[in-house]
Amino acid sequence: MRKLFARLLVLSMTAVAFVSTSTVAEAKVYNYDITEDAFDSADYANRYADLKAAFGEDKAALYNHYKYFGAEEGRIVKITKDILNAQNPTDTIPAKVFAIDVLNTIIKDDMTDGEKVKAVEAWMTANIKSGKTADNACYHITAPMATLPTAPEGYAETFEFFMDACGVEAITNSDMKSNKVCVDGQWHDVNIPAGILY
Repeated sequence: MRKLFARLLVLSMTAVAFVSTSTVAEAKVYNYDITEDAFDSADYANRYADLKAAFGEDKAALYNHYKYFGAEEGRIVKITKDILNAQNPTDTIPAKVFAIDVLNTIIKDDMTDGEKVKAVEAWMTANIKSGKTADNACYHITAPMATLPTAPEGYAETFEFFMDACGVEAITNSDMKSNKVCVDGQWHDVNIPAGILY
């Protein structure tokens, strides 16, 4: 009976320790309603060999896979101006369209994902200044695209958007101030204002 009680006690303590351990949740800041017309099926097929083998270049089949399975599986689609322009108008759409123009000056097509991450980090470090604005712009991509002071949340949102537009998998942590980026199958922490770079 004592052994049973001791085992139950250890099991209970382990469960409490497991449940009370703090973890950082992650989420995508941006979710896009990607239309079939704006969907880049060639990029999607080239990114995922299993889908290219299954569907070839069939745009409708690739789009349906993304819409019904791919997004849920965590597969990514490179965000383009066409996708942005197909979204419901918001105050951030012009900033995102401008961010794609900025991105085109930062990265080259032949760069690896790691080189793209480093190039974006270098640009953000050199061109975005930390701080707050009187309105909430500093917490979003609108501030750095208008050369306004940017809060850590704005850095994280901007970094994730740049990665989405590069076609590199990235997420924003639950603190909304830092990111994770996946390069060569490995996840890396990124917090540009804190100096934590890939």
